[in-house]
Amino acid sequence: MLAWIGWQHEHEHRQLVEIQRELNQRGVEVNERNVGKLYRQFLALLQATSEQAQEDLAATAAQYGGLIWAIDALQPEGHGSLLYVLYEVLSGRPVAALQREHLTEAELVEWLQPYQALPLRVLATLSDGEVTLVAALKSCWPEAPHQRCQAHFLNNLAEAVLDYDDQLRKNMRQDLGGLPPVPENSAGEPEPPLLP
Repeated sequence: MLAWIGWQHEHEHRQLVEIQRELNQRGVEVNERNVGKLYRQFLALLQATSEQAQEDLAATAAQYGGLIWAIDALQPEGHGSLLYVLYEVLSGRPVAALQREHLTEAELVEWLQPYQALPLRVLATLSDGEVTLVAALKSCWPEAPHQRCQAHFLNNLAEAVLDYDDQLRKNMRQDLGGLPPVPENSAGEPEPPLLP
């Protein structure tokens, strides 16, 4: 939602009250003041790592023996510029964000340099399968193993079986559609099966 609010205000030039009304129409109960707070969080996310964030990262590294960096590229409106979000996986903490058109590997590496320079061990990196993201993470942390995000990976696997699953469902409906309905008692509950 932060990305969407930021996109609406920055790129669609909509007032906070307009954004609040649209969110309410979409079923998200929020007042204009809270939309303003969320927009300020969006702006904070776009800024560099704060001192507090560095302390939190150091605490996470001490607890787990290092950090796992991940990048996700979001398109709030499904087109146009992307919101690149860098977060630390073990703590779930968003660390930085950058809103641009598609970035090159070199631009991503430049953006990641302050985080690469942190004196904290990096256990692994994580992203979807986009080539530039993977290359930038490997360039910044070449010793850390890289893994593809499981959610993206599973979504890609699911795409291959969706058509087959749809067809199977249609066939089952046709095959089982002629079965009589389950009888109900007067309370509207299914009758227990008859024992032989």
